[in-house]
Amino acid sequence: MSQENVELVEALIDAFNRRDLKTLADLSHEDFEFVSVLAGVDADGATFRGSSAWASYIAAMDETWTEWRAVDFRIFDAGDDRLACLFRLVGEGRLSGVPVDRAVGITYDVRDGQFWRVRSYPNPSDALEAAGLSE
Repeated sequence: MSQENVELVEALIDAFNRRDLKTLADLSHEDFEFVSVLAGVDADGATFRGSSAWASYIAAMDETWTEWRAVDFRIFDAGDDRLACLFRLVGEGRLSGVPVDRAVGITYDVRDGQFWRVRSYPNPSDALEAAGLSE
């Protein structure tokens, strides 16, 4: 297991939960791309690219959710600078006020010590499969 890559994911999750846009940008490659099924309206999700990706993603999430954060995460190293993470995204619906607790999977591709490609999956096992792993 690449401890450096695992620590990189831990740093990303910490910055994500704190909404630390500078750290998120510093951890991301200049050619960064994030496909999120949570921010997207359709099943294909929304794609965020480049230096403004995290700011755009967080703004999109804030339109729908309040008090949201990633909890209970488990990180899996698939080798070749690829990782998967299973976690729960918890928060509250902005309009409804209804608590939300959703299991999510995500894959990370690392290039030059930074996140290059990130994709979330509504079914956590899909993230493991995409990374060539199983639970």
